[in-house]
Amino acid sequence: MAPDLRGYGLSDKPASGYDKRRMAADMAGLVEALGFASAAVVGHDRGARVGHRWALDRPEQVERLAVLDIVPTREMFRRLDASLASGYWHWLFQMQPDLPERLVGHDIRGYLEYFFERWTYNRHGLTPEAVDGYVRAFSRPGAMRASFDDYRAMEQDVALDDIDAAEGRRLTMPVLALWGSAGLPSRLPTLEIWREYAVDVTGAEIPECGHFIPEEQPEVMLAHLRPFLVGRTNR
Repeated sequence: MAPDLRGYGLSDKPASGYDKRRMAADMAGLVEALGFASAAVVGHDRGARVGHRWALDRPEQVERLAVLDIVPTREMFRRLDASLASGYWHWLFQMQPDLPERLVGHDIRGYLEYFFERWTYNRHGLTPEAVDGYVRAFSRPGAMRASFDDYRAMEQDVALDDIDAAEGRRLTMPVLALWGSAGLPSRLPTLEIWREYAVDVTGAEIPECGHFIPEEQPEVMLAHLRPFLVGRTNR
């Protein structure tokens, strides 16, 4: 199952609720509505941040967590320097009220392609058809506003993360961290960082890969994911 998060793809785009606790509750409710008590969770980028919060808030529901090409949101702000700021500038831009919609709204394709061109090592995975799919998704009414609201919620997200850190709360289920050798997390000691946030972490850097691991190196990604997910407990 690969659901669209609140505000993305074919999911609704409400005016609020983009903090990761609310978005994680959406996913928890979906799993319960489908009749499952728990799930193994694999998330990429924003989905991985939702997965991280889901696993913190409802550890009994997340059997295993795989996070693709991220480090925890709190850690990004703690470590922000000139090098990271040059890569994650869009975080600060997209957190601003109203301005991103005004500047991006007239050229959604151009804005998305800026990232596709700079954040990929193996561009062949992002075919013209795949790019068209992204453009269609973000051109739906409310989609760009919702995606920016996801970033605007990061102040709330970090506040929750700070509370967890102060209380010593860490992920208790097995965690797999994967990142691209040419992705932004490669600038950081990603595996060591995740080991500060979870008690059972394995991970690997995917060679010849940028940010879009599922599109750029799907077979290598699956070679890591399959043995990790085999250890799922029976539902």
